[in-house]
Amino acid sequence: RFTAEFDFRTYDAEGVILYAESLDNTAWILLALRDGKIEIQFKNEFGTKVTSGGKAINDGLWHIISVEELEHSISVKIAKEAVMSINSPGTLFKQSQGFLETKVYIAGLPRKVGNTLVKQINPRLDGCIRAWNLMNQGHSGVKEVIQEKQSKHCLVAVERGSFYPGTGMAKFQINYNNLDSAEDWLINVTMTIRPSTDTGVMFALVSNETVPLALSIVDSNSSDSQKIIVTIGNITVAQLESKKLCTPRRVLVGLLVTKQQLELSVDSHTDRSNTEQLSTLHQAMMANVVTYLGGLPDVPLGATLVTAFYNGCMEVKVNNRQLDLDEAISKHNDIRSHSCPLIMQ
Repeated sequence: RFTAEFDFRTYDAEGVILYAESLDNTAWILLALRDGKIEIQFKNEFGTKVTSGGKAINDGLWHIISVEELEHSISVKIAKEAVMSINSPGTLFKQSQGFLETKVYIAGLPRKVGNTLVKQINPRLDGCIRAWNLMNQGHSGVKEVIQEKQSKHCLVAVERGSFYPGTGMAKFQINYNNLDSAEDWLINVTMTIRPSTDTGVMFALVSNETVPLALSIVDSNSSDSQKIIVTIGNITVAQLESKKLCTPRRVLVGLLVTKQQLELSVDSHTDRSNTEQLSTLHQAMMANVVTYLGGLPDVPLGATLVTAFYNGCMEVKVNNRQLDLDEAISKHNDIRSHSCPLIMQ
């Protein structure tokens, strides 16, 4: 019968932990998180079921999770204590010549499965799993896959936030039209950052092959500080110097832009500008812009001043909405959506 046990740690509220299916795809079981709580979905020859229970476990602490198929039910335990017992007539997976063979997917779904689930879910999950025991065979099969992939290794200690490793970006489609005022559009970005390198694009709008707005960190001439700059095309329209940013402290950055004015704030310092370059941005906003966090796609040389990927922790709000990297149109695989390396002070 199907069994799985492992230690699990996450700050993510929704995503697939494990999905297993029969070789002929007629039976399957899904173990997932929704609103931070464990959810089970399964299908066998007798029908489908979905249920959730227990306390929220997306608190960044380690939890022992076990799923075990018993004779007439499926039992789910957290820290060895039962939180769910789901009635299950018949077995989940049929044996073949005395063997039970299944295909197992970790932290995601095979492409074809999405629409066949009982209850739809965003499969992307940022978490950490250790002490695997699948089908009472220990970590056999899992270890071989993970050992070769550095990006799949666990961070030793984590805190809330998103981590950009300096190798890619996330892409969003965001509507900046401002219906509540006479302004045609509004860009209101607030972020907390903890950079690990001194140069990189944190936030950018791209229109075709132009970069009508970018918020970047750049190295300053001074040895103990960096600059945060705002560019429209390849022209700097606002900048503030900040003491060495690559430290354990988090820095609050704000960018507020309308067609009349641009305001950059870093901690308690502000730089305002009503530059004529805003007309260039206004034209782009009237057309179509795509939002990027952590870097830029390929744009022509000279389209903007900074093209390096951002490296470090960053949490971003746009127009008062916290951006969840699990909801991005696309995201580089190495970006960790909900966990930042913890720096011991």
